Amino acid sequence: MRNTKLWVSFLLATTTLFFPFLLGANSQPLDSSDIQKNQVNQSSNPTCLNRVNIPEADVHWLYIPDNADELYSHFDLLWLAGELIISKVVDASSCPAGGIGSEGYANACGMSLVEPKVVEIQNSFNQTILDAWVSVGVPPVLLKQMIVYESQFWPAFSAPFHYGLGHITPIGMLNALEWDPDLREAACAASGGSCGVDLLTANLMLVKLLAICPSCANGIEMDRARQSVKIMAQAVMGYCNQTAQLVFNATGWRSASVVDYSTIWKLTLMNYNAGSVCVFDTVAATFKDTNGPMSWAEILSHVSSDLCRRGAYYANQVTAQAYIFSP
Repeated sequence: MRNTKLWVSFLLATTTLFFPFLLGANSQPLDSSDIQKNQVNQSSNPTCLNRVNIPEADVHWLYIPDNADELYSHFDLLWLAGELIISKVVDASSCPAGGIGSEGYANACGMSLVEPKVVEIQNSFNQTILDAWVSVGVPPVLLKQMIVYESQFWPAFSAPFHYGLGHITPIGMLNALEWDPDLREAACAASGGSCGVDLLTANLMLVKLLAICPSCANGIEMDRARQSVKIMAQAVMGYCNQTAQLVFNATGWRSASVVDYSTIWKLTLMNYNAGSVCVFDTVAATFKDTNGPMSWAEILSHVSSDLCRRGAYYANQVTAQAYIFSP
């Protein structure tokens, strides 16, 4: 549940920051004018915002609720429950082992005591997540499911190097800063006008994702945690922008001509988890067979390494059906 992202995948991801056409052993350099032309096209019709032709099978995670209440969930989040017990938000001393099972997760007794708090916290961000859809464009169900999968709504630092609700790493934030101009602008303002895309700026943004507060209700400084949701959404959008460029680099086609809206977001999740090289290599291998547009199923059949399979699994888990929305 609490996924570990490897440093090596993010180091590989930084390849796309400085050498966007040198991403895999079998890739061929593209003419720089082609790259510039494509980037202009992407900005005028970005694949990440192009909500058309959504397959019926993907509507459940790409659905846009009319109001935040539709994002209500009642998940048994055992990690969140364990953290609430450890932080003494809830007294579970009457339970076996004080309510804590293996590796810090709540046991059944602990979960039963903490359940009202767990439900309260996981729904405290629903409006903020929906607001982030309006201001940033990340699908709200996808964003909430990412938080469920990554941190279970506990906005802390998690060793060795994961920060906040989205478990973003320093290299991951650096990558996102490079690919999302709005996030870069926010980082600029936070750093007093310095606009360097570097680890110092990335770390400054990562600190904003931490909102644990022992003296606060439920152990969380909610205003700060809610503000971090938009930063997370901007980081995820940065990954989607990078992923659209990776699709172009791997195929020579505009990304919107190769993959549909649901597939670009699944590839974004793969990139977020396993890195850019996995996306580039997998899309390039798929394109050799399709010579044109490709589906997620076709992409999955060309995933070739354990790391990339992990990224594909992550994408499938985050987009698995968790809600039944009214038509």
